[in-house]
This record gives sequence, structure tokens and C-alpha cells, in this order.
Amino acid sequence: MSNIDMRVNGNSFEILSKMDDKSFDMILTDVPYNLDNWQKRTLHNEFIRICKGVIIVFSPPENQWILPADQYLFWIKPISTKNTSKNYSRFVEMIFLYGKNVWNSDRHWSQYTNVFWDLVDDAGLHSFRKPPSMIERLILNHTNEGQSILDPFAGSFVVANVAKKLGRDCMSIELDKELFEKYGK
Repeated sequence: MSNIDMRVNGNSFEILSKMDDKSFDMILTDVPYNLDNWQKRTLHNEFIRICKGVIIVFSPPENQWILPADQYLFWIKPISTKNTSKNYSRFVEMIFLYGKNVWNSDRHWSQYTNVFWDLVDDAGLHSFRKPPSMIERLILNHTNEGQSILDPFAGSFVVANVAKKLGRDCMSIELDKELFEKYGK
């Protein structure tokens, strides 16, 4: 099962603008949660331009991604002190889904819930790491083997690692040099 696993240390805002139109089958990413509306709109427009399939973006409820989405999914996070701040804790993250390409309806019905309860496998790898089991279900539901995935905010490279395991091509971009050196090589 050979596939492309390209990992880049760089600024997604700059790199995305140089990509060809409709060059990926899926964008699956966990964008920084502190982006302003201009940054979100700029990124979203680039996502639409370069993706020919489904776009999936994780988002906090208090600074939501671009509305409206075609579907809204939710990740109910496990209770932990990390999710607690000076105010109420955030135990839910929204997942915004745009577009359609592949819908693998031959999988078991339990794979299609719009609420995920998955646990992070190792939060020590990255403070905002997403559960590989949840990423795997999203990839299996919306792509076929050999298709291409882009993650412009790779963090601990969980999307890249799952995509490689599932036989999908993947390009990952991470700005933070330390994270890239630790997980991207």
C-alpha cells in the first residue's frame, strides 16, 4: 500500500494561495481557534478553490467557522482539567462539513453518527490533538483508497498518519518548526 505522504513546514496562508484549483479530494483540518473573520474567510475561500470534494473543519462553538455548513458534527470531549478555563469548560467542539464527493454508505450504520465520543490517544503529543479513531472514521466515510487529503494545520500529524495507514495520499502543512521537527519527519 504505497501512497504519497508530503509534509511541509510553512505558512498555510502562503502555501495554499500557490496550489492548483481542485487538487485535493478532501481537506480535513483543525484550524487555529483564534482566527479573526477575515482570516477564516480567506482560508475558507482557498479551501473551496483547491478542494474538489469534502471540506471538514474543527471549530470551537464560541468562534465558529464559516456559516452555513452543509452538515454539523460534534465531538463530545472527555472531561479533563485541560478543558477548563476561568469560565465554563468547553467539552464540545463543532465539526463543519462542506461539499460532497464520496459517501461510503456500505459501512456499518454506527459509523455515521454526527456525534463523536472518541478519546484522544495521547494528549501529550499535542495539546489540541484529535482522536485518531475519529479522524479514521471521517476519512473512511468520505474518501476512497488512493484519494488525496490536505491538512493545512497538521499539529501532531494525526491526519497524515491515519491517511497513510488507510492508503490515502496526504499533504500536511505545519507552521510551528518545533512541532514539525518533532512529528513531521
